[in-house]
Amino acid sequence: MSRRLIEGHWIMEKDEIVEGNLIVKGNITGENGRRFHLTVIGDLNCGDLTCGDLNCWDLNCWDLNCGDLNFYAVAIAYNSFKCKSWKARRDNYVIKCLDSEIEVKG
Repeated sequence: MSRRLIEGHWIMEKDEIVEGNLIVKGNITGENGRRFHLTVIGDLNCGDLTCGDLNCWDLNCWDLNCGDLNFYAVAIAYNSFKCKSWKARRDNYVIKCLDSEIEVKG
């Protein structure tokens, strides 16, 4: 599987689809505070994440703030975890925020 590495922050300018694993050494945000949809056909590892809808295999980030989250088996945030809704595509899944509760805002 391919891997995309971004050394620093990624400021999204449009909806994105990334085929393969995505590692962002900084934060993922939208240009001018906008929220875009992000699909990662693989695993996502990043610092802070702010987006519209997120669809990925497994997720590992510091702070997560998104609309609808759709993941395969693992979604872990270390500091904060906020979303409008979430759905795991596997029955035996892990969803966890290590330092606070998962906040489903809807």
